[in-house]
Amino acid sequence: MDGDATRICLAPADRWWAEGASRPRRPARGWLARAAFGLVAAAGVVGAAALASAPPGAPPSEAAASPPVESEILNSSLAPAFELDGEGALRPRYEAWVERKSGGRRDAVSVGALAGAAAAVRVEMWRRPAAGIAGSLFVEVAEQAAAAGAAVERWGGSAIAASGQGPVEWAEATLDAGGERRACVGFRLLGRVDGGLRGFACAAKGAKLDGASASCLVDRVALTRAGRKAGFGDVVKETTSRRGACRGALS
Repeated sequence: MDGDATRICLAPADRWWAEGASRPRRPARGWLARAAFGLVAAAGVVGAAALASAPPGAPPSEAAASPPVESEILNSSLAPAFELDGEGALRPRYEAWVERKSGGRRDAVSVGALAGAAAAVRVEMWRRPAAGIAGSLFVEVAEQAAAAGAAVERWGGSAIAASGQGPVEWAEATLDAGGERRACVGFRLLGRVDGGLRGFACAAKGAKLDGASASCLVDRVALTRAGRKAGFGDVVKETTSRRGACRGALS
């Protein structure tokens, strides 16, 4: 460009153009995005293949819910908060725990034993001042099984059954107690915020339980005077509509 063009401000501001040199090429950045996308896609394919290879009926690969941060203490002086109506000749075992800081309470009644041919039941009711985060049914049943010295070996798909207390989520489960396998159902009462009812029931050898059995067991839960005083009336309602018809569900 000549001097006249420069004097009237038509000279380009780009020094590479003014000096007649070609602009240097910048490194391409698109390959980084393409490489990242490829890695994500490959990870998705591997994950899908792993899920597809899981054997049917195997327990979900979920870790059991971690224990509460606030430590609990077993309090044998507490009066039972609930009982199972018509448990028969089997003597129930009752335990109650209290969270030291919050005052939350967790009570459990166990009838029968997993070792043997007779029916076995464990029902747990809990209540705490603040609402917690609900885990899956599998996690809750796995915790109940562990408390009874067993593990979930096989797990069926969950379903919903109606009860006098509200909807009950349940699923078939095979529990392994030291090499002895029992056909059971796991269950929990839905719709509660700061409390709950959960557990498992195993049929006598040769028998089978289903959702109706689980809902009947929930309807057999009866609060005691101590339970009402402790606030468990927020967890289960006072009803006797189905107790009589459900007394033989596990006999």
